[in-house]
Amino acid sequence: MNSPQSPRGYALLVGQGRSGTNYLLSLLDLSASTHCRNEPDQLDRSAFASLAEFRYFVADDGALDARFDAVVRQASRCIGPRDHMADLDKDWMKNARRGAGYFLLRQRYRVVERLIKRRAPMDGSELVFPRWMVDPAALERAFHVFKLNASVGLGSFALRRRPEARVLQIVRHPGGFAKSWLKRWVRGEGGMGRGQGTAQKLVDEDRLRAVARQDSRWARLFGDIDRMSRPEGELWWWRYVNEALHESGRGKSGYTLVLYEELAQAPERVARFVYERCGLEWSPTIATRVRNLSGDAEKIARAWKDELEPEMVALVEKVLDGSPMAAWWDEGGTRAAA
Repeated sequence: MNSPQSPRGYALLVGQGRSGTNYLLSLLDLSASTHCRNEPDQLDRSAFASLAEFRYFVADDGALDARFDAVVRQASRCIGPRDHMADLDKDWMKNARRGAGYFLLRQRYRVVERLIKRRAPMDGSELVFPRWMVDPAALERAFHVFKLNASVGLGSFALRRRPEARVLQIVRHPGGFAKSWLKRWVRGEGGMGRGQGTAQKLVDEDRLRAVARQDSRWARLFGDIDRMSRPEGELWWWRYVNEALHESGRGKSGYTLVLYEELAQAPERVARFVYERCGLEWSPTIATRVRNLSGDAEKIARAWKDELEPEMVALVEKVLDGSPMAAWWDEGGTRAAA
């Protein structure tokens, strides 16, 4: 396994959105050795965006082999508008210039947003860190963490073809995922019925159809995609992303599974485990930072049981039925399996 001092040591942090990916990324960002990237693949002009065709599945490893390493190298040199701005010293940064550097980078993004009216605030391109702000050689030696939501294709490829990579998967109980997803993406559309959010529903259906064309087993599990409500389709997508990546990683040394509920219940213990899996140094200072960042995590993890509507609970149970993931939680969905 590459250590944090080795050139281009990196991890892909993969999970379905609304499942704690941002929380885990923030915990990893507490290390002075890490360079954390938040959804670099979602920028329309970025290194990882060039691999969009491989995001959900990789039919030809050879086609990705020729491009993957160059993308990782380029992304490791950059910062994007979705990235967290580090508020603590980093081994690879000229820390006296950190505040001024981030301020100028933010202003540059805002100017671009104003000049190109069609660009959404969180889209655009990533920028190579300026040399006056970072030590390029030290940045290359940092441990790079790329959070790539739902990128089961890239995660599975790395597990097959890049033994030096770490693949971190965080999974949240589908009830908790559904509650968070509904609050974020559906409530503002006026409800959860099949007629709501039509344009997005078509996108969601296309993802499921693409998977069904690739894999007859998943096609049978999905059944009639046309008859699904948008929430049911999203829950089936949750199952595909998480179950398929776990199947790829199970038994491989580079793979680490984190249950969101376990992380929320015991953040210091689980974070230390993840640090060890990544070869990152743990310290009392980092332990304190983890505790300070995790104050409401357990309360959030439990909230769905009291707030999710009965019809959604029924959908959750339907989609989870028969999945090996069902054994990961107790009936309340809050205790990690041994």
